[in-house]
Amino acid sequence: MIYFLEDDSSIQKLVIYTLNSQGMEAEGFSKPSEFWKAMSRRLPELILLDIMLPEEDGLQILKRLRSTVATKNLPVIMITAKGTEYDKVIGWALGPACQHTPYYGSAV
Repeated sequence: MIYFLEDDSSIQKLVIYTLNSQGMEAEGFSKPSEFWKAMSRRLPELILLDIMLPEEDGLQILKRLRSTVATKNLPVIMITAKGTEYDKVIGWALGPACQHTPYYGSAV
């Protein structure tokens, strides 16, 4: 199971559709509260995590995941539009498996 926490519904739907169409089991969440409810029921094998979220930002979520015994070793890929050097340093300090800043623009 892959969990994807992303508040932009169009991005979330596209990623979940793509993962499911490739035979992977994936579930998307728009709010951290929904994500935490799902985490209490079932732990995923991978988490795709945005930074800019309502209720609680992705860096705080990653910090909570890393501070809990049951979730500290879950692989997390940060998928975010925040690509400044500061954001990357802060993100890496919290220990994601990977950080990716996707490009959603038109071709040049």
